[in-house]
Amino acid sequence: MKRMVELGIAFGGGGTRGYYHAGVLKRLLELGYKPQIVSGTSVGAIVAAMYAQGLSVESMMDAFNVLTLKDFLAPRIPKEYLTDSKPVRLILGKTLQAKTFEALEIPLKIVTTCLESGKEVVFDSGSLIDAIIASCSVPVVFPPVRIQGKHYVDGGVIRNVPVSVIRKECKRVMAVNLFPVAEKEVEYSRSMKHIAERCVTMLLNAGASYDLGLADMVIQDVEMAGYNTYDFQHREEMFKLGYNARALRLLDKMG
Repeated sequence: MKRMVELGIAFGGGGTRGYYHAGVLKRLLELGYKPQIVSGTSVGAIVAAMYAQGLSVESMMDAFNVLTLKDFLAPRIPKEYLTDSKPVRLILGKTLQAKTFEALEIPLKIVTTCLESGKEVVFDSGSLIDAIIASCSVPVVFPPVRIQGKHYVDGGVIRNVPVSVIRKECKRVMAVNLFPVAEKEVEYSRSMKHIAERCVTMLLNAGASYDLGLADMVIQDVEMAGYNTYDFQHREEMFKLGYNARALRLLDKMG
């Protein structure tokens, strides 16, 4: 029987809201909570992979602070997708020395969605960067990633906070959720962008409820509902929210 590790962390998807992940992780490590296994969906897969390689939070931030929205606005005629994921792939190629899951310091599980089967597929071996990019490939926005003849997109389509994929391997699991339910009603805006974002947020909230219920601790702050998934202007604010997360302040008091 496989031995269970003490602590695992599941990092949820959420685009640029992932700066909250970095703040949470930095504070957890300072408090002495060091996960022995991690899982991730979309941007959560990026953070989880960088941690699994042994990178510091500062190195993670430095790697992605160069990105802006303009990097994804190269002109093209949309067919399968609106923009390319090459800027993220280039950063991962430069930052991650490990090119396979097997080369990582601790176990990592990355959640994707297979377009052919319509099912969740969890990668934990083989090509690391392909799996990360697949998990980050928001349908229609980014191109699907072809792996061994199949096409994969964002794991958040089915499982945005991947607690269940590591639950049986951990004594304790912390879940970091980037899509908390807003405390107040959101003012309606007559724009396609607003309607799409609201609907996606509601779908992700509903889809994450099962996995969040499996976690021993859910780390989330309602203030994150005020940021969109492509917000590059408030990365420092989101990082600070994560670092000062309410759940972590309680954890600190408990010792």
